[in-house]
Amino acid sequence: MLKRIAILVGMLVGCGLVGKCCAFQIVSEDEQALDIRQHGFDGVSMVVRTGSQLRVTPTKRGRSQKFVSLPRFCAPIASVECLGHPGIKVKVQPEPTLWRVQWSEELPDGANFLMKFDMAPYLISEQIAIKSSSDGSLLLRACEANTVGEKLRYEPQPFKNTVGFWVEQSDIAVWQCEVQEAGWYSVALLQGCGRAQGGSQGRIVFLQKGDEIDSVDCNIKETGHFQNFEWVHSGHVFLGEAGGYTVRIQPEHIREKAFGDIRAVSIVRQQKHVGTSN
Repeated sequence: MLKRIAILVGMLVGCGLVGKCCAFQIVSEDEQALDIRQHGFDGVSMVVRTGSQLRVTPTKRGRSQKFVSLPRFCAPIASVECLGHPGIKVKVQPEPTLWRVQWSEELPDGANFLMKFDMAPYLISEQIAIKSSSDGSLLLRACEANTVGEKLRYEPQPFKNTVGFWVEQSDIAVWQCEVQEAGWYSVALLQGCGRAQGGSQGRIVFLQKGDEIDSVDCNIKETGHFQNFEWVHSGHVFLGEAGGYTVRIQPEHIREKAFGDIRAVSIVRQQKHVGTSN
């Protein structure tokens, strides 16, 4: 069946009947060629997604400038390599909305990059709301955050995997989630902060249909390094009904150079009333 769909999509593309709203086209039963006409793709002739991998083919211009650009994906990177050329070192430089894949040596004609991820790499436009687990808890991962502002970004490298470069107080991180039950929830951050950089303050805000439902203050703890991550409990919130929520982290005061790095937010359903004190 998928092969028939692939043939049909190919015919529609050839006839010009598939517009720019199409995020990808089916190449085979387990491959998707992403629509590189979308904003963020630059210097590439093809990007194919297969499971938890991306195969990136640079254009002649991309090879000559020694970098290509991709829109930001919602998945941590496990590794990046130039297929067939292990001596060519490749690295990913994350920007607020883009990833820059760059290399230092001349790239042979026809060379492809293989990017491996810890999970299927979806674009922000393909993200769906994070669902509660069977016990009602939610884990909001850094890779699933929408970063809003001037410099804040998701940093996908294995040693980071964090929302980072949080140097502007106006920058915020936002998640969309589905709460299974109304009630009290415990909120904690998996956070890192460099030596002598701790003490910044912020708010974790829960909104529903644009209205603030509840919030909890978060105080960023020094952990010795921005990539030394520790769980720090922030407090409790009461969510009066089940359904879709927006969770937003916004700095209130950055004490030194940066707010802190956030790898995850834990939201755990409580079985008893915990009071109003956080």
